[in-house]
Amino acid sequence: MPNADLRTIDGALSVPDGLLTSSMTLWCEYAIWGLLFHDDQSPWLTVVECLQICFSRQRAGLPVLEGLPENGEHEVIRYATPLNHHLRHLLFRDRDILEIAERNLDDHSMWEAWKSLLDRDQIGLNFDYLRKAFQSFQEMANAVELLRSAEIESQTAKRWTSRHLLPLGDNLLFPDVAANDGLDRKFMRRTGELLYLMLNRARQREELAGLITRRLLATDKRWNKLAARLAGPDRGGDASTSVGYLPMASHTAYDVLAADWIALLKLQSVPIENVLDPLQRLSGLAQALYILQQARATIGSPAPPLAPFLMDLVGVGRSPVRKLSIALYQRHQAMLGDAMAQFVERFGQSEAWSMIADEDDRSGAAHALKTRFLWDAGSTNDPDRLLTPVQQIDQLRMEAQSPRGHSVVSAFRSHLKHLGLLRSYRRSGTWYAPTDNLLEALVLGNVTTPMEFNEFLQRIHKRYNIVAGPEQVRAAFGTASGTLPVPLADLQDNERRLEERLRVLGFLDRKSDDCAFVINPFHSLERSSAGVTGLDPT
Repeated sequence: MPNADLRTIDGALSVPDGLLTSSMTLWCEYAIWGLLFHDDQSPWLTVVECLQICFSRQRAGLPVLEGLPENGEHEVIRYATPLNHHLRHLLFRDRDILEIAERNLDDHSMWEAWKSLLDRDQIGLNFDYLRKAFQSFQEMANAVELLRSAEIESQTAKRWTSRHLLPLGDNLLFPDVAANDGLDRKFMRRTGELLYLMLNRARQREELAGLITRRLLATDKRWNKLAARLAGPDRGGDASTSVGYLPMASHTAYDVLAADWIALLKLQSVPIENVLDPLQRLSGLAQALYILQQARATIGSPAPPLAPFLMDLVGVGRSPVRKLSIALYQRHQAMLGDAMAQFVERFGQSEAWSMIADEDDRSGAAHALKTRFLWDAGSTNDPDRLLTPVQQIDQLRMEAQSPRGHSVVSAFRSHLKHLGLLRSYRRSGTWYAPTDNLLEALVLGNVTTPMEFNEFLQRIHKRYNIVAGPEQVRAAFGTASGTLPVPLADLQDNERRLEERLRVLGFLDRKSDDCAFVINPFHSLERSSAGVTGLDPT
């Protein structure tokens, strides 16, 4: 049992023996939050990776979501994604198809001109099947152009083997691979696997599994059929792997996440390709909340209550609201390092460590920290050259707390920016400010029948710890009858600006001076709203 000695947080599942840890140098982050939250894996790529698991399980005839094993151990789930070389080349690597299609050539000449360029560039893929799949070269080129319009994050400068389409069917999926077709973890590094595990452990997973199957895994969509024609009969085998580690068997963040997916997937009047954007935003938000909640739980008493996301709607200058929002973001960032330091500190207070420290057992200390935290105190055959146990654990604590590249700290910041909640400007700071797309996602995921504006503010505070106006700020800071952390007038103005943003976006209708309602125009098109009400898991 190679992973049995790894230190876990209170109440965590044991680490699966099959989880490879040989390349890890510090276990603290993974023990608290899971393996792993990666800054270069955006919420979009996170959802794509999550759905790769769902599609793989469907192909294997397995339940999409089946919960934890009956023995209470961590899930051991393998999944595979077809390499899909031909389609990936056509969409992301080939620069000749559309140019040839614009020439004034007959059909045979266009096919031959393209084949000549493929041979020149030594692509090594056989595309002869395309002549049978399409009536003409022009038709094939049109199909390529249409599918390219379904690329996610097309504005980013990723290499061609790390670009992806909207996950609208199993034929539109690709793994990130290196030259030898092995998995490349530069951009897809298990954050989507954690998203899947969170959904798999949610209380509403049975209802959610049915919706995922019907709305996301259907193979009869035109996008999926078109991709199958371009991909051809040989998808090049599979890239296979197993999921990472998620410590807690249950969590309120899992249930909020699943409720958001259910609410969005139940919007039958909205095409599924339009549902995916709010889905990835609320998924990223749920994971950001989970990161903060896990940090707060690890720090434990006497840590203060979890600070809210204070949205600054003013947009200009360093107003009191913005200053507080900047300070709250900084507090959130600091919590993550404090949690890792506390994780180490608790081991330092254990009886086992006290015996090692009291005996000044330097070799024993190095061995304990290596097996518990995967941390190397230094390689030497002379124990006298090692630091003392107290010095070793102090150094481990400092390294755990210090910012590092690609850590949960940078992932938290990156995900909030991608989903549209965090804004940053040089010399101005970093603060919470929502994009229009995030506001739309919050409405679609939380509003069925018209909801009074203040009730909407209460709901997003309760579910996501997001605040904008004075009433919710009072509740978040526990100052119901006391002094607000910023002037009342500034918070009232901030709230009015949020109301105006929602009105301009078409999500708010003011009936009178004292009555404004947040509306979901898509939900009003549904034949029935039954089953969507009551999704709030909190």
